Amino acid sequence: MRGLDAGEVYGYLDRLADQVQAMDQEIGDSRSEIARLQAELQRVQGELDQYEQAGDRVNEQVVQMFSQAQLVVEEMVQDVSRDARERIGQAREHERRIVAEAMDTAGQQVRAYAQTAQAQMQSIVSSFATEVDQLAATAQPGEPGHVAPDPLFDDPRDTPPRFRTGSGPGAAG
Repeated sequence: MRGLDAGEVYGYLDRLADQVQAMDQEIGDSRSEIARLQAELQRVQGELDQYEQAGDRVNEQVVQMFSQAQLVVEEMVQDVSRDARERIGQAREHERRIVAEAMDTAGQQVRAYAQTAQAQMQSIVSSFATEVDQLAATAQPGEPGHVAPDPLFDDPRDTPPRFRTGSGPGAAG
């Protein structure tokens, strides 16, 4: 008989069977690992879905909060604007009162000044009239055409001298 050694063939088959059995064991382990990883993946994906849903809820809540905040801010701006308009109106009214009071005070001061000036003018006119009366009283009654010198315009030194001899200007002839 020529051929193969049966011991070697059975040994090879045993080794081959051991390798197939080891491969089956590895395939089983790999399938178990794949099943475990798939379960873990499903769990993680479920958690991720929950986080996404929670994130969506949080985003919705954030959007709602921003919307509410915007409404509150708009209301506050309206309140502040209304308050500012009221304060500006009050300030303008206060300004009008101050200007009116100042105008009244200025008017009173002008009237008082005018009255004082009028009294001074009357005093000056009265004094002037008194001076004119005194100058008129000093004219010598017997002399025709005699005019009293004007103290504002006439200088007594400019008056030509009178001569009693009958010669010169003013002599009767």
